[in-house]
This record gives sequence, structure tokens and C-alpha cells, in this order.
Amino acid sequence: MRFDGKTALVTGAYRGIGFETARLFARRGANVAVNARRPDRLAEAVEKIKSEADGGQVIGLLADVSSREQVNAMFNQVFAAFGQCDFLVNNAAVDHPAPFLTAEDHWWDEHLRVNLDGVFYATQLAARRMVEINEGGAIVNLSSIAATQAHRNCVAYDTTKGGVEAFTRAVALELAPWDIRVNAISPASVVGHFVPRRSEEQLKARRLEEFDTPLPYQGRPEDCAELICFLCSDAARFITGQAVYIDGGLSAQCRPYVMSPLELNPDNIGEKGWK
Repeated sequence: MRFDGKTALVTGAYRGIGFETARLFARRGANVAVNARRPDRLAEAVEKIKSEADGGQVIGLLADVSSREQVNAMFNQVFAAFGQCDFLVNNAAVDHPAPFLTAEDHWWDEHLRVNLDGVFYATQLAARRMVEINEGGAIVNLSSIAATQAHRNCVAYDTTKGGVEAFTRAVALELAPWDIRVNAISPASVVGHFVPRRSEEQLKARRLEEFDTPLPYQGRPEDCAELICFLCSDAARFITGQAVYIDGGLSAQCRPYVMSPLELNPDNIGEKGWK
């Protein structure tokens, strides 16, 4: 899965899923535009990604995606450097948990501006250039399991992620005639800023009761990066308007293992199974 001659822009790419996605695009030959809104973290991320790039160029783009003016300037830089944007990954987002009853307007507004306005601005500008060039393209939006299953104290975040999935479907319909595919990925239980890593002992033991997910291990940002690159590749040429859940089976279960354990599991199958 190579992307030689292609250009990818990844927002919020200084850490986690965004960083790993930008790094994977670079390792597979793409020109990569790395976005962040903190100059120190942006510079560090760009240097790391450059060190692993295989054939393409890597540039850093300082911009707050909640600002239409800054997003305009960011895309002008991308087009000046590479002439096009074949892949856009809308990863930048905020999540500041707060109780609904005491939440203030600025808390709600910030989530809407970054998590929804930012996706709208970037998608529109990328799509306009894709239409002008008329060579197709792919856009991947970062949603969350929160689009369909709520967190406590995250009304604003969960609302915006539901909006991202609705936005993805609607825009996919409008851009399909130009062979521009728009999809979302919806992660959960992926190690990162909000999900602490389990201990090595827990990971090695794989005790089902110690994991939220049916799969007895944690998701990694690299897993999401692989899925994003797949959705941008020709292998996914007939996939658009979808939200692909990457959550270790979390959204498939009604109750966690501790409430509804398996009668047969790897620890007891030798005693209770058919062997």
C-alpha cells in the first residue's frame, strides 16, 4: 500500500492517532502536511515523521482548525508546496469533560468550533481542490464510539461526534460523482491521551475481566492509522459514507465481561470444552 506522488493532510497530528497516521503516510511515500496549533509540539512531530519518510516531503502547518482564516491559510500552504491534497484526515478535536448541569456556554461553543466547524472548513477546501483537479480523493473523519454510545460528563463531545458521522454520510453523497470518498472511523479503548495503557502484566495475562473490550488487549493509535490509510487506498475504492468502528468489539456487546462472563473461555475450555 504505497502513496507515492500523493499528498495527505492530517490535522491535530502532533500525537496519538493523528501522529501515527501522518507517520504511516510518510513511510508509504506520500507527501505529508502535519497540522497542529502548538509550535513546539508541531516542530517535534515533523522532525520525527521526516526521519522515517520514504520518498515524500513533510511540512508542518501551524493552524487552529476552528478558525476559517487559519484553515484557509493552511490549505494555501499545502497547495503552494504540493499543488493538491489527495487525502484529508480530520483528526483535530477537543474533549473537556464537564457536568451538563454546570457547563457554561464557552465549553459548548469550543467543542462545536473545533470538532464540527473545523471538519467543515477543512473538508470543503480539500474537496474544492479535488473537484478542480478531478482525479478523485479520500477524506477520513475521526468520529468515536461516542457517536452512538454516550459517555458521562461528555455531552458536548458526544454530540459533536454524532454530528461528524452525520456530516460524513451527507458529504459522501454530494462528492461521490467526483470519485471523492468520505468515511469516518470510530475508535474506542485506544491507548492515548484519555485511555491509559494497561500494565505489562495485565496485557500478558489477557484476563477477560480486566478489559472493557471483548478482545483482551488494547487498541493502539497505529491500528487506527492502518485503517485510515486503507480507507484512502485504492483497496477501499467502493467504500464511502461509512463509519467504521475500531473498538475491539466494545460496541458489539450489551454488557461487559464482568457482568456477563463467557461460559467457555481460554482458561476453562480444556475442562469444559469438547476436547
